Amino acid sequence: MGFFENFKSVQTNFLKRIWGGKCLIIILLAFVAQVLSVEVVSAQQRSIRVNGIVLDEKGDPMSGVAVVYANDKASGTTTNVRGTYALFVNSVKDSLEFSFLGYKKQVVIARDAALIRMQPEDFDLDEVVVTGIYTRKAESYTGASATMSKAELTRVGNQNVLQSLKNLDPTIYMPDNMTMGSDPNSTPNLSMRGTSSFPADESAASFKSNYQNQPNQPLFILDGFETSVETVMDMDMNRVESLTILKDAAAKALYGTKAANGVIVIETKRLHGNEQRITYTGSLSLEMPDLTSYDLCNAFEKLEVERLDGVYTSYSPEEQNRLTNLYNARKKLALEGLDTYWLSKPLRTGVGQKHNIAVELGNESLRVMLDASYNQTSGVMKGSDRTNFQGNVNVSYRTKNLTFRNITSVISNKSEDSPWGSFGDYVRMNPFWQATDANGNILRWAEGEMSNGSAQKIPNPMYDAVIGTSFTSNYLRFTNNFYVEWTPMEGLKATGRVGISQQNDNADNFYPSTHSMFASYTSANMIDRRGKYILENGKSSQLSADLNVNYNKTFGKHSIFTNVGAFVSESKYQMYQHTAEGFPNNNLADITFARQYAEGSTPIGMSSLNREISFLGSVAYDYENRYLAEATYRTSASSLYGKDNRWASNYSLGVGWNLHNEHFMKDIEWFKQFKVRGSLGLTGNNNFNTNSAIATYKYYTGLNYQGQTGAYLAQLANNQLRWEQKMDYNVGVDLRLFGLGLSFDYYVSDTENMLTDITIPTSTGFSTVKDNLGKVRNTGYEIKANYNLWQNKDGFFNIYGTLVHNKNEIIRLSDSMKAYNDAMLKTAANKGTSTPVLMYQDGLSMNTIWAVPSAGIDPMTGQEIYIKKDGTQTYTYDSADLIAAGDSDPKYRGNFGFTGEYKGIGVSATFNFLTDCEMYNYTLVNRVENIDINYNVDRRVLLGRWQKPGDIVQFKRLTSTYNDEEGRTQNEVTRATTRFVQKRSELSFSSLSVYYEFPYKLIKPMHMERLRLQFYMNDIAQWSSIKIERGLSYPFARNMSFSLTATF
Repeated sequence: MGFFENFKSVQTNFLKRIWGGKCLIIILLAFVAQVLSVEVVSAQQRSIRVNGIVLDEKGDPMSGVAVVYANDKASGTTTNVRGTYALFVNSVKDSLEFSFLGYKKQVVIARDAALIRMQPEDFDLDEVVVTGIYTRKAESYTGASATMSKAELTRVGNQNVLQSLKNLDPTIYMPDNMTMGSDPNSTPNLSMRGTSSFPADESAASFKSNYQNQPNQPLFILDGFETSVETVMDMDMNRVESLTILKDAAAKALYGTKAANGVIVIETKRLHGNEQRITYTGSLSLEMPDLTSYDLCNAFEKLEVERLDGVYTSYSPEEQNRLTNLYNARKKLALEGLDTYWLSKPLRTGVGQKHNIAVELGNESLRVMLDASYNQTSGVMKGSDRTNFQGNVNVSYRTKNLTFRNITSVISNKSEDSPWGSFGDYVRMNPFWQATDANGNILRWAEGEMSNGSAQKIPNPMYDAVIGTSFTSNYLRFTNNFYVEWTPMEGLKATGRVGISQQNDNADNFYPSTHSMFASYTSANMIDRRGKYILENGKSSQLSADLNVNYNKTFGKHSIFTNVGAFVSESKYQMYQHTAEGFPNNNLADITFARQYAEGSTPIGMSSLNREISFLGSVAYDYENRYLAEATYRTSASSLYGKDNRWASNYSLGVGWNLHNEHFMKDIEWFKQFKVRGSLGLTGNNNFNTNSAIATYKYYTGLNYQGQTGAYLAQLANNQLRWEQKMDYNVGVDLRLFGLGLSFDYYVSDTENMLTDITIPTSTGFSTVKDNLGKVRNTGYEIKANYNLWQNKDGFFNIYGTLVHNKNEIIRLSDSMKAYNDAMLKTAANKGTSTPVLMYQDGLSMNTIWAVPSAGIDPMTGQEIYIKKDGTQTYTYDSADLIAAGDSDPKYRGNFGFTGEYKGIGVSATFNFLTDCEMYNYTLVNRVENIDINYNVDRRVLLGRWQKPGDIVQFKRLTSTYNDEEGRTQNEVTRATTRFVQKRSELSFSSLSVYYEFPYKLIKPMHMERLRLQFYMNDIAQWSSIKIERGLSYPFARNMSFSLTATF
């Protein structure tokens, strides 16, 4: 712990010095350094140095562009990663030649070569696919993949990589979190090409330091090594060089038993060239709450709802007098202008900032990049923040046929959840309750201390924020990746890699003794239990190493690529949580001041150890770059699974045909690409609890015998437990003609050996055990198109769009899940169950919504009419009548937009859509029918509910009751019926960006290579066929940011 405490201290001091308004000093130092480094050329040499920058059609710097002196073809250079070059000529009238594969060659007079904008050919045949293990030429690749550059990612946003990925490629499905909204401290759920695994085990859900992956989540690879979603979310976008999505078996089979859900490969910036430069990128962001989905009653409307419901009516004269006084007191406050808008009380416009400085040093042999970034995100809930500091050192050394590379990265994160509590606490507050007194001081009780006849005190949730409530967490992650490449001969390369990472997590939640959650702790034995502290700590580590040898050779018309590799890894984690209670006051925010562990609780924890080894072989062949074939085989073993099934083999086969390279297509100049490809293969999934296969024990912590603690078997072992396996079939077509680019893929994916709990005889002492069962199929297609409407030396204008379709179907499952489905039917039969249960049945989707058919509200009685399976109607709800009422997964998703630039001014806009799915509208259920009349409700309670015979309305009468098994009167809750299953279609204006790239001739006198200003807006607007409250615990938000990039 000493090391980490010292590091945090150093880091804090560094932040204060660097980010405390002193970024300008660093930029000025960079400017001075650049001025001092200007090379002076002797007049006697009679040579003129030409400096310039080369941009692509989007205005982004191009690296690797060949710059040749026309008078001497042997003299030349290439542009560096910032697009700049320097070359000596004899005269400013001499010519320079600029060339890059896939772009039109340009010949320019030296004096006009300060700024070059390359014009692309219709497409680039030499673009490559980065797989994270090796790199392949895209034209001869048979897999389905998509590659995005940093320029494309930053075109649609600068929040984080995942947000940009969501806007760019609908293949990655990242549904809105209807509960957590825009919470900066929540990580998103992702899936690719449908759902194929059962929901996650909830055993670790209470931990903030949850190291387990979601079962349907893709595999993330960062610079060749596996990483987590949280790391990708927190990494600085300026580090990213490219992002590649591997979709089908031919693309993802390299990763074998981890690749079933797809693979996302992220490569950070590589070091090139021999120049020194400093780049600064900074941005200021605004988060603005979006409350357009809420439509609650005002003070007068809520009083009327309560009056109609009989809240102020009693058969007792004494009670009636009290209720009349209460109503009159509340109405008097409303008439005096009291109409508290509680939704605004915990909210703010969050102001965040980002800063990144990258320093590049060295020469052609030794290059060093020092990178430091600070990212502070302020959420729209007061006090909710996420702050990241990241430092990276990238060193590359090349000598003869050896290249050494090392990347060291440190991320320090601090997250703070809002002490103002859940946004839902404010949504339910009545508008005739008071938040503050006449002087603006926050009241302890929203109602109850005034003599208005109120029967109880109503806690004010705002009060919790000013008494020391605190929810903080932090982690420190250290990563070091070492690479060595040996090229003993042309076409032969051996690559060895070793990666080490370690992460430490801590979390502290403190609820002071006067917190609202303890308002009901009034008895003598409960008062001592006021105040709660939850302390959590965890740590994880990964060690992995691999060796790959590949050979690439062309023999006449034949080309071959082969790769063999061996991989070994170990990952482990442990996490612990302590909950204590009983604090004498609000100031003792430390767990050591607690009176005791929380009643009925003891410390809890989880740990895991997973070791893996695997071997890889792949081969690819093409004939004249026309006929393509490749195969991959990987066999792996993991300690995750039963001892009888530790090993699993995965493979893929792919074929392709480049028709555009056929002789009969050579004369068709407008047909630039026509590739047909197909693949099949088997991959695996291991995103599960690491202890599923082994027997686990728990201790009798409260008992001991002669100093010994006993233990009991908590989970049965299953030595037969094996990998989930997915069989993928994919056919695709890639077309480019004129200015149109078109890609089409059709896929069928069958997942078997799905991991879940199955029922076993209770005579074993257990009711369930983990096992493999079932088969699920995902079928769909993906269409991607882009069209270059206009392009010349001054700019360009492109339009683009993507359509994704997926159908999920259970092929074989329900017999094995019969006991589970029966248990769900019993849950649905409970009169207190208002949400649909999750059941599985052959022929249906895994995300089917189950509900009882409804004929609507009876105009004469105000009761709901249910339709039984035999077609008859009844007022009695029966779970046996449940039907498949819809599918929550959208069958169609996509995006469309445009990007354009004219003389340095660029504009880009992206829209996302989804359709053909259903949603259970919980707003209608919880805010209109299953209401607590003592708290605020949706306005539709007043306008759309049944009140008298003859009313034809959507919602039933206000109050319905029943007697429970003990004869007590209970409010009857609305059950899951088709009345609340609604068709869902949505269109989102997801991103807008405007930028200006300063002309090089303007910034050259300042010794700058590049200067760009950019404006972003994200999550601008949404149009939906369903009116539903979004962001129940944390509201959604619109994002706006201003960015500046300067390179010296």
